[in-house]
Amino acid sequence: MNPAILGVRVSMLFNLYVWRLRRHTAQELLAGSGIAVGVALVFGVLLANTSINGSAGQLAHQLVGSARLELTARSAAGFDERLAQRAAFLNGVQHAAAVLRESVAVVGPRGRESVQLIGVTPAMAELGSLGAKNFGRGGLRLTGGLALPDSVAAAIGARQGQPVTVLAAGAARTTVLGSILDGSVVGAAATSPIAIAVLPVAQALTGRAGRVTELFVQPRPGADRAVAAELRALAGAHLNVQAADRELQLLRGASKPNDQSTTLFAAIGGMVGFLLALNAMLLTMPERRRFIADLRIQGFDAGQVVLILGFQALALGLTASLLGVALGDALSKTLFHRVPAYLAFAFPIGTQQVVEARTILLALGCGVLATLLAALPPLLDLRSSRPADAVFRGAGDAGEGIAQRTTRRLGLCGGALIALVSVLVVLLPSATILGGVLLALAVLCLMPVAFDLAMRALTWGSVRVSGSMLVVAVTELRSSATRSIALGGVAALAVYGSVAIGGARHDLVRGLDANFAEFLGNADLWVTTGGNDLTTNSFRDGGAVAAVAHTPGVASVRVYQGSLLDVATRRVWVIARPAADPTPIPPSQLLHGDLHHAAELIRRGGWAAVSASFASARHIGLGGSFVLPTPTGTARFAVAALTTNLGWPPGAVILNTTDYSRAWGSPDPSALEVRLAPGVGAQRGRRAVAQALAARPGLRVQTLAERDSQYAVDTRQGLRSLSQISTLLLITAALAVAAALSTAIWQRRVRLASLKIQGFDHRQLWRALLLESLVVLGIGCLVGAALGVYGHALAGRWLKLTTGFPAPFSLAQAQILGTFALVAGIAMAVIALPGYTAARVSARLGVQE
Repeated sequence: MNPAILGVRVSMLFNLYVWRLRRHTAQELLAGSGIAVGVALVFGVLLANTSINGSAGQLAHQLVGSARLELTARSAAGFDERLAQRAAFLNGVQHAAAVLRESVAVVGPRGRESVQLIGVTPAMAELGSLGAKNFGRGGLRLTGGLALPDSVAAAIGARQGQPVTVLAAGAARTTVLGSILDGSVVGAAATSPIAIAVLPVAQALTGRAGRVTELFVQPRPGADRAVAAELRALAGAHLNVQAADRELQLLRGASKPNDQSTTLFAAIGGMVGFLLALNAMLLTMPERRRFIADLRIQGFDAGQVVLILGFQALALGLTASLLGVALGDALSKTLFHRVPAYLAFAFPIGTQQVVEARTILLALGCGVLATLLAALPPLLDLRSSRPADAVFRGAGDAGEGIAQRTTRRLGLCGGALIALVSVLVVLLPSATILGGVLLALAVLCLMPVAFDLAMRALTWGSVRVSGSMLVVAVTELRSSATRSIALGGVAALAVYGSVAIGGARHDLVRGLDANFAEFLGNADLWVTTGGNDLTTNSFRDGGAVAAVAHTPGVASVRVYQGSLLDVATRRVWVIARPAADPTPIPPSQLLHGDLHHAAELIRRGGWAAVSASFASARHIGLGGSFVLPTPTGTARFAVAALTTNLGWPPGAVILNTTDYSRAWGSPDPSALEVRLAPGVGAQRGRRAVAQALAARPGLRVQTLAERDSQYAVDTRQGLRSLSQISTLLLITAALAVAAALSTAIWQRRVRLASLKIQGFDHRQLWRALLLESLVVLGIGCLVGAALGVYGHALAGRWLKLTTGFPAPFSLAQAQILGTFALVAGIAMAVIALPGYTAARVSARLGVQE
């Protein structure tokens, strides 16, 4: 015998829902599809916001293994391997393994890929790191060759046993591809841009014989402090001793500004997804009110009605949410098939997606919660003051009217939310994420007001346009106000989220493009190692400067230097410009200080321009001083100017090359800045310089336009998460609008049949449907765009204050119009055929109902 709850058998709950599905199959499916689309959006943006650190964490832990301490160099030049051997025999050291890491390019038959080359030793097996437990038979076969993940090998078209070329430090060396690695051997590393070789091979390929860059150390139990002290004594002032997982901490610091910006947009996108799911259920509210009335007339009490509707909402919400997670996963594999790897040249980052259980549970929870919340409004009919058949007594469709008092209250609530957000973000910029969510709520609150004003204006205009179906469209819109406002709300939320996210991304791209154009604009040609490395890979001169300087058509050549340096919790970008550079500081990136005076101080020496975030973390301002831990010890500089982060999240420091060469103990360039003689074209000059450097195949010559284009591609790749969220928002919103319109059309068949009885033909009804849709979409798009622009402005301000990225505000009219066109275009295309089919409904349906 089935148990009963509040006098209702569980079997009855199932039977009632099965009856509902049979009676209202299309409506329930379309409502479920709207919920699924909203959940897919929530899941997608959550996934985009968690994969970077998740995948990086997997690879970092895999590389470190059981090591707890690390001895590491302060530059790519590394330190003497013999020092690592001495450290491995210190008292208290249980296991130790030396590693050489360097950014290189691997070239195969079909192209080149930038990777981190990792030189390892069999001692890695004792730490259980990087698949070293599989060294030997059936595992890593590294002797005499290179091992590449299958993703990298496929990208360059290389096969096991074939030769590949490694470009490192400006030189090209050939080796054999000894192994192609998959996940069964090296786990997360199989999808990461790395290359693995035994240490001697890696040293030979990079030209760093006898050098290593780090030593992973596993102390004996309880000996961590003693071993750390011994390592510091051995390292002196030239090497770092730190926790073995420090790399992951530095990565978190580097990705934090990106995570913050992505979190802001994920919050907006997630809230929009939640509200889309909520709106999908609200479209079914009139029919659910009728269902409640039927139940009350049949004698069900309030508790039983709540139980029945709650069960149905839970069943629909859970089923649709599960489908939404599946849809979000499918979209993520299409849009997010690679984790943004713009930090890969500086950190060992996995490119696989990491889907956490909490991400799935949160997305499911949002869908179920939205469904349950949307099931609440019809329950107001259970109040004792409401007669059981009250829902049938009003004009128009059941439950479709909105009282003027309610409209005014919602309008006041929307205005109050906007005012609250304005005050909140001024007093507390960190509350911008909450502000973006509140603005999404304000969009929905203002929709009834906008709808009412539009109806008044259209009513006045419709009586003055003879022979149109505008009168019928306005009448129908008024009689189905709740449904129309819900449909407009879907479009409004889509446009709001897209304009806010897309606009802020547009600002970031403009700011970064301006920054790198100025950064690179001091030369007509750039000679580099050619990687996606912010020009931080150095190479040996070997006569390259003299060869370029004597090339016909070259007016001058200057040495540029740069690298990445770990300073406290930041991996800072160090930029060293030659004194002859006309603008060492990109003018558009200056925040505080005089541009010309600061440039003169930097040329003089002992001064530097630093990112504002870097200075703020050290509580220093203009004229203050700071110390950098350099490969030769320490170097003190005074602050000449404060800048943005120059597109590198942890911040940047700009020096002159004289100071850099002294502090780093190396004259090796990271690039050559080449100025061409007047009248020499960029392509002609590039060919001449490339010919002069023919003996250095590891060096790449690029025109200013080519180098700038490469930086632009890298910039946009760095903003991939934001682009993906914006794209996913548009796609899912368009799907939600399509589902909502389809639901509305299906629900209107009886009404359309009654209009046919009144003498309207199907062509007139079809035009009326199209007019109604245009009006609803127009209202929604305008409300969404207005608040979207405000959200865009707030997001841009927050990005500049919190992350240090250059993000100058611009209205981005093209992006707004494109969003309008996409949402409205898809919606109208969807409604055209179903609307025409619905308009041809038989008039008998109206009589039958």
